[in-house]
This record gives sequence, structure tokens and C-alpha cells, in this order.
Amino acid sequence: MLKKSLIPAILANNKKQLIAKIDQIEDFVESIQVDFTDGKFARPKTQFTSQDLYKLNPQPSVEAHLMIENPEKTINDWIMAGAEKIILHTEAKMDWQKILQIYQENFIKLYLAINPDTPLNKLDDKMGNIDGVTIMSVDPGRGHQKFQSKVLSKIKTLRNRYPNLSIQIDGGMHLKPKNTIEQALLAGANEIVCGSEIFVSNNPIKKIEELEDFINHFDQK
Repeated sequence: MLKKSLIPAILANNKKQLIAKIDQIEDFVESIQVDFTDGKFARPKTQFTSQDLYKLNPQPSVEAHLMIENPEKTINDWIMAGAEKIILHTEAKMDWQKILQIYQENFIKLYLAINPDTPLNKLDDKMGNIDGVTIMSVDPGRGHQKFQSKVLSKIKTLRNRYPNLSIQIDGGMHLKPKNTIEQALLAGANEIVCGSEIFVSNNPIKKIEELEDFINHFDQK
């Protein structure tokens, strides 16, 4: 049975925000997700680089969510910066054979993200070569968006087809007013990515503890 986990998402506009958010939580979590946009596939363009992440050298395990076109050109930079998991978008222009070559030459995990309006069959020819799927429950690139409940059926379908697949959900994950985290877990997601739920809180560390307690108790049911 796949263990359920919380992954805080760092959505930072610039290096200063990246440093501040990582410093705020890195001693209290096992992993973090760093979001990066190129201004083309998703806007606005992130004003920090993989080199900035390398210099920071965060203690938690890092996954890089690359909302970019042609990721094969820069994916090695993120691996060198310390990313242990790379998340790419199904909808992005990419050289898939080059991506697979990089994946096979490095000790990383590779996930494919799929946007709310993209059908699951866009993943079919790649499912045998990835470690997990990230279901986007909002449009990529911006925080504070409304959860799109239509993606729950995608999670259920994937879980039925692939019982041992890691399924991550990203976007609109909150405990209140509607417990979208519980909805995602019930549908079959095992990795919950939270951004604004944590960082808009008055006490991000306490919020992380609350979220982890909820997910852990759900896991024990």
C-alpha cells in the first residue's frame, strides 16, 4: 500500500521569496516542491534559476515542478541543483526520447503532470517509463486558484488502472471550507501538494503539523 504524504509547494516569484519560504519550513518537512515557470508554457516567468537552488542546498528532498517548454534543454541543470524528482508537463513541447535518456542516466524520479482539461489518454504511451503522475487540479503557474473537482474522476481512473502508481495532486488543496484534501485521498491520490494552505497561514509550521496529522490519520483508516 502506498504511503500517503504531504509535499509543501514553494511558489516563489524571485530568489528572495524562494529563500524566505524554504528557510521557513525546511527544518520541519521531509520534502519540498519548487515550482518553476518559463513565461511561455506558464506565466509569469519565475525570477530565479536552478543555480540559485543549488546555492541554497535545502535539507529536505527537492522535487522540481517544471512548467516549461523544451525541458530536455535544462533538466540536467535541475538535477545538478539537487532535484531528486522532476515533474514535467504532458502538454509541453519536449523531446521525449532525450528526456528518457536523461532519466535513465540519473538517479531521479520522473513524474508527468496533466492539466485539468487534458484527457488521460495523453499519458498512455508514456506510462511505462515514469514513476508517477501529477494531477493538476488548477491551471499551472498561479496560486490561490479554485479547486476543479472534475479531476477527481481522473484520479479514480488512474488508481483503478495502476494500483501501485504514485498519484500526486497539486492545486486547491485545503482542509476548509471544503476538505479538498479528503476528496483527493478518497479518490486515490497518495501525495498531497499544498502551497497557499501552508504559506497564507499565520503559522505555517503549525499548519504543516495539522495537515500531516490529517493525512496520517486518514492513512491509518
